[in-house]
Amino acid sequence: MASQPLTFAPGDDPIGRVREFIDKPALRALVEQFGGSWPKGDLPEILRTLVEFSAMWDRRQGACRLDIQDDAGSDSERAMAAVEQLGLCDYAPPQERSYDWVLVLGGLAAGCHRRTKHLVRLLTEGVIETDGICLLGSFRDLRKDELTSSTQFASRATTEADLLLELATREFRSERAWTVEVDGDRTMTPRVAQLHAWRAGKPEVHVFAARSSQPEQRAANTADTYEQAAHALMFPPKARLLLVTTHLYALYQHFDAVRVLGLPHQLCVETIGTPPRSGGRIWPTTWYLQEVRSTLQAGLRLVTAAESRRPPR
Repeated sequence: MASQPLTFAPGDDPIGRVREFIDKPALRALVEQFGGSWPKGDLPEILRTLVEFSAMWDRRQGACRLDIQDDAGSDSERAMAAVEQLGLCDYAPPQERSYDWVLVLGGLAAGCHRRTKHLVRLLTEGVIETDGICLLGSFRDLRKDELTSSTQFASRATTEADLLLELATREFRSERAWTVEVDGDRTMTPRVAQLHAWRAGKPEVHVFAARSSQPEQRAANTADTYEQAAHALMFPPKARLLLVTTHLYALYQHFDAVRVLGLPHQLCVETIGTPPRSGGRIWPTTWYLQEVRSTLQAGLRLVTAAESRRPPR
């Protein structure tokens, strides 16, 4: 299903898409389906209440998405219909022909592979062109099931960063050697270690493993990887960035990109997901409900950041 593009440019209303998401009747219907009532108040208050309510859709509890089970209940089809109306199953092609940088967002091994292959297709078919490609991740250890699936495209990888570097080497071929810098001990303290690998050429290719901003709780998240890329590459104001992720994560990762990249660095940000049927993968309803929660959380973070930037009255 085609969708409205996820784009942001300096001067745009940074929270317009958050309001649009909250105003969708499907979100109210989803809340009511799960026994909730629609909250009252201004946008931040509504978001805070919905984030608290959406804890019932949190099947991760800080664990890996691979542990999420499809237990949305007997009314799963009704919930999925609402999710579709919220746009989490949509796909929008790139809106521009040329981008200064393309960022491939990290995650589970199979997802990293799909996203990288999708970018390769866009470049090979001449849909887009770019001067730079960045693959963003962390030193998170790959799980056993990820190692099994990644043997065909990154056989030596034991961490997400290894996986991304193998994917970059395999999919963006070059005779040029990689330059690799590591800060910290990736073995003993992987959550506070960083990697920056790059290779000159056209396009130049970079791979990042970011350190976590909350190492006592988790590995680096998407926002942490945005921060490292912005710090290392020093994107100039109004640079055009295309972010490539998986369709069901696109909206929340776009909200975080507007907050971390678009607003403070004055960048043009567009986020696309891989087509929903890419690679034959079908996601259960509980995965989508998890990302409705992620979208609410990211929306609240963005609204809070946007309000903090307003000059005092």
